[in-house]
Amino acid sequence: MTAISLLFSKALFATAALSLFLPPCLFAQKQPTPSAQEIVSQMVRTETAAYKVRDKFLYLRKERSARTKGHLWEEVVVETPPGRMRRLLSVDGKPLSAEEKKAEDDRITYLVNHPDQFRREEQGRKDDETRLGVLMAQLPRMYVFDEEGTQDGCVRIAFHPNPAFQEQTYQDRVLHATSGFLFIRMPDMRLCAMNAHLDHKVEFGYGLLGKVSENSKFSMVRSEVIPGEWKTTKADIHVDGSLLLLKSYSRDEQSFHYGFKAVPPNLSLAEAASLVRSNGN
Repeated sequence: MTAISLLFSKALFATAALSLFLPPCLFAQKQPTPSAQEIVSQMVRTETAAYKVRDKFLYLRKERSARTKGHLWEEVVVETPPGRMRRLLSVDGKPLSAEEKKAEDDRITYLVNHPDQFRREEQGRKDDETRLGVLMAQLPRMYVFDEEGTQDGCVRIAFHPNPAFQEQTYQDRVLHATSGFLFIRMPDMRLCAMNAHLDHKVEFGYGLLGKVSENSKFSMVRSEVIPGEWKTTKADIHVDGSLLLLKSYSRDEQSFHYGFKAVPPNLSLAEAASLVRSNGN
């Protein structure tokens, strides 16, 4: 064996011996770090897929909004395929009286016996979910993203309007005037929070057809309530605006969701009614 081949053999042996004691990751090829744009695009794909196969839950909800006439309502909520069955538990921290409990039970019984009315009452929420789905799909095209470190275990990504995005609807104009932050859990690629605000007042037809105030803002926090299942646990919405002189879409709402328990995915309204009653007494 020549001197060169002997040295080569010793070097090869030393490398093999060293590999037994070093972590395998040191020999793995380093993967390129995804850009903020790629992280958001992957998050959108993950959330869109998860939305199609979500579980159903029973949970408690506290809300102060126009629906509650400014009072703080606590409700027990059960999710069903056509919508959410609710039962009021307290107002401003005060439990319902016997008469108020009976009125709630009568309302729930009416909805069970009139499912079309239940669906009509739930239509607004479903419309909100549809709009949110459209927004999620447009996120990667509508905004420009910049990663700004991490916060509470999530990647913090700033977003602001993409000048190349072509607005097509009134909703596009409002959303495209929005900036804020996304918080994305890696490597799950799940949205764990969002804060957004309008950069400036948006007017339609010089304000004659409608406008949205620059004070409008939106935030939400999401948590993994069971492995692989994420739910909104806090939302704060303030929108001040009108459209076509007649329709107001102003909205003030603060809500907190907690105490999540999984329920069967195909509950009937009668079964949901039984659950909210048994968990509301």
